[in-house]
Amino acid sequence: MRMRCTRPWKRFLALAFAALLMGAGPAQAERADPENFYNIVAFGDFQRNLKDALASGKKGMLVYFFQDQCPFCNKMEQEVFTRPIVHEFFHKYFDVYKVNIKGNKNFVDVDGDSVSQMKFAVQNRARATPTLIIFGKGGEELVRFITNPSVEEFLAMGKFVVEGAYKDGTDFFNYKRETGSGIEQEVRQEYL
Repeated sequence: MRMRCTRPWKRFLALAFAALLMGAGPAQAERADPENFYNIVAFGDFQRNLKDALASGKKGMLVYFFQDQCPFCNKMEQEVFTRPIVHEFFHKYFDVYKVNIKGNKNFVDVDGDSVSQMKFAVQNRARATPTLIIFGKGGEELVRFITNPSVEEFLAMGKFVVEGAYKDGTDFFNYKRETGSGIEQEVRQEYL
């Protein structure tokens, strides 16, 4: 026996719910593990790691400063670091590290000094989290982004360095504004 839906709004809700369920499948398949975004063990020798990254043709090193219980960090990890295009683009052009601004593990920083995570964060003015910094040759800061970026803003940050826009003194936030929407497609076509 087949049940009929006598009210149009019930049929609409049933169809909308079915469409939502069908749309959830592919979106779930397009998720990457955020813990796999950090492709390098974060402690050891940042100075050596940066030199090795540059020698292998990468543009630099991305350092993600975070702290436990940071809702903005968690949001970024779940919404940005789960996107496959973010993994592909950043792993192609950068080595990626995660540093806890309240951590006490020691490592060698980009200048060759032995520091704790906390000291490294203070040296780099990473007080608010998340803070994202891309370091280039000689440990030079190429670009910084404080707070959780959208996928588009994060890709624009990487593209800013890959294109070398920082070299002529271009302001990242003006660059980001000019980049606008469509950056995912552009990155996929031109950089991957």
